[in-house]
Amino acid sequence: MNIPPKPRIQFYRARTFSEKMSVTFDFLRENLKPLLKYTLYVTLPLCLIQSFLMDSFMRVYTAGVLEGQLSNLASAAVPYVLLLLCTMLGSVLLSALAYSLLQTYERRDRRLEGLVFADFRALFEVNILKALRIVLFVFGMVVAAVAVIAVLGWMALWTLAITFPLLLVATVAVMVPFALFTPLYLFEDLPFATALRKALKYGFSAWGETFLVVLVFGLLANILSGVTSLPWTLISIVGSVFSQLSPDAPVTSFLWYQSLTYLLGVVMACGTYVSLIISVTGTAFQYFHLREKREDVTVKTDIANFDSL
Repeated sequence: MNIPPKPRIQFYRARTFSEKMSVTFDFLRENLKPLLKYTLYVTLPLCLIQSFLMDSFMRVYTAGVLEGQLSNLASAAVPYVLLLLCTMLGSVLLSALAYSLLQTYERRDRRLEGLVFADFRALFEVNILKALRIVLFVFGMVVAAVAVIAVLGWMALWTLAITFPLLLVATVAVMVPFALFTPLYLFEDLPFATALRKALKYGFSAWGETFLVVLVFGLLANILSGVTSLPWTLISIVGSVFSQLSPDAPVTSFLWYQSLTYLLGVVMACGTYVSLIISVTGTAFQYFHLREKREDVTVKTDIANFDSL
């Protein structure tokens, strides 16, 4: 008996919050295999490096705490900074991959069935550059904000009591609509500044529902990430406790312990990137919802297709 294929998920459609939840998990269930396959394919080499850096950071940091040497603690900054850079690169790769697969699903006749990397490689490379611009922009904004706080604190420490809460509130208010910037910039052929203005316009006009989508899908992603990071966290805590009990022969110096924490660190890093697919996909469907409400994308597409007949 031949089972007819499920109808293609329509992206551009106005949906309620529960419908966004449902369609997000429908998309994830339908395309779970290619999503996991290419997420691991793209991020696994980076996860191997991240786990090594995390392990190096924890060894140096733990040794510094046990010995009470500030020099050791300062040297832990090197692997920590490298770890942050790897995390930034990982977010670029994950965002580019997830949105490339969404775009491929929409454009390809067979959706993601039988997908090979060559089918979306060109699109993935373009999206990497776009996602990298966004990450560098965010990094620049963070550096600028830190510089402003530092200058205000240097001028008069009491000003931070006023400016810091205001800056924090402004950051939260802007970051919610800013979450729409990545899907909008990657899905639409717009200049960077134009896409940013459009994302902020859409986000502020629907701040509450965008906040709810970002919050709920972010919590779900954090829960999944927490599950995969739990083994590494537990073994690290146990290692730190036993190292403090026997500082002359800390368990963290044993090869079996270092190998175990490294493998669990790889699992933790992979789990983090896999879990991010949930929040990235949920945010994408919020973008589809808002664009359909304001631009009637489906109607315009139907008219264009009718004229071409």
